Amino acid sequence: MAVPPVQEIFGTPFVASDLEAASEHFSELATTTQTPQLVAHADVHVLTRILHEQDYGEGLRRFNYICPDGMPIVWLMRRKKAKANRLYGPDMMEQMWERGRREGLRHFLLGGSEEAIALLKEKLGARFEGVEVAGHYCPPMGEWPEGTHEEIFRRIRESGANCVWVGLGCPKQERWLYTHLAQLPPAVYFGVGAAFNFHAGLVKQAPAWIRSHGLEWLYRLCKEPRRLFKRYLVHNTRFLWYCLTRKI
Repeated sequence: MAVPPVQEIFGTPFVASDLEAASEHFSELATTTQTPQLVAHADVHVLTRILHEQDYGEGLRRFNYICPDGMPIVWLMRRKKAKANRLYGPDMMEQMWERGRREGLRHFLLGGSEEAIALLKEKLGARFEGVEVAGHYCPPMGEWPEGTHEEIFRRIRESGANCVWVGLGCPKQERWLYTHLAQLPPAVYFGVGAAFNFHAGLVKQAPAWIRSHGLEWLYRLCKEPRRLFKRYLVHNTRFLWYCLTRKI
C-alpha cells in the first residue's frame, strides 16, 4: 500500500495528494490496519497551535497523517512545488461514506448531540444508500464523568468500526486522540471538527467559491462572531507572523 507523499510546512508534514487518492489510501488502510491510525484535518488554527503550544505540537506528531484543511496551507505547499489539494474534513467524510457503501466500511460517530447524529444519519444515509453506521456516542458537555473514556473504547471495539469520525471540536478532538492513542481499538480515526453539524444541516457551510478562495474563516466569523472572533484574531495573526518571520 503506497503511502501518500508529504510536504513540510513550518516543519509539519502535510499530505500532498488529492481527495480521490487520499480517500482510496484511507479506505484500504481502514480494512487492513491492526493499530489505530490518526488523521488530523489541520487548518491555520491547528497549524498555529502546533507551532505555539509545545504539548499540542508534540501530540500532533503522534498522528499518522495531517491533511491540509485550509487553502492558505495548500498555497504554501504549492509554493514549495508540492502537488497539493485541500483535504477538507467534511469532503473527506463524504468521500469515505461513498467508498464505504461500495467497499463495506463500517463507521462510528463520536461527538455532537443526539439531534445532530440523528440528522446526520438521516441525511448522509439518504445520499449514500447502504452505508453502515456501526455505532455512535455523544459525550456530555463539559467535564466527562468517570468511565466515559472506557465506555467509548468499548463501544468502538464492539462496533467493529473501520472508520471513526471524531467531531469534538478543535483542539479537544486532537488532544483526546493523541492522549488515548494506546487505548484506541484498531481503526482509522478522523478528526473532522464541525463536519457533523455541517452534514446534519445545523450549521450552513460557506459556498464553494468562498472556500476555494481561502475565505471560509470570514464567512464563519460573520455567522458566529461571538464564538469565533478570538480564535481568528489570535491564530490568523500568528499565522501571518510566522509567514513573515520563519522559513516555510
